[in-house]
Amino acid sequence: MTFLRKWVLHNWGLKLLALLSSFALWAMYTAEPLAEAAFEAPVIFRNVTPGTDLSGAVAWQARVVLRGRAAVLRRLRAEDLALNVDLAGRGAGEYTIPIGPEQLEVPLGAEVARITPGVIRIRLAPR
Repeated sequence: MTFLRKWVLHNWGLKLLALLSSFALWAMYTAEPLAEAAFEAPVIFRNVTPGTDLSGAVAWQARVVLRGRAAVLRRLRAEDLALNVDLAGRGAGEYTIPIGPEQLEVPLGAEVARITPGVIRIRLAPR
């Protein structure tokens, strides 16, 4: 009984105030509506096979629409985003590579709504 009185009931007014203020902060955060923001993200080609180069018209940027809390999206810049396209194991030739949300690293609290274009056509030519 002394344990209950000493640790739980001691300063119960301050503990109740802390609980109410944390609930109020949580309620304000979750009440913030979801927003969408569009960014021009650079396309980064990784693991290009040695002895080949990208040639022709290549999409070096993609339009990315993110959905999330407005506070999270306001802090983002296009430089914070990059589409990583892995070209490992691809020799010389023409390829159509689908672009998906798994190729983009987004911050916690945001998710990918759309990526345009949905595919990238590239041509790898021997040097």
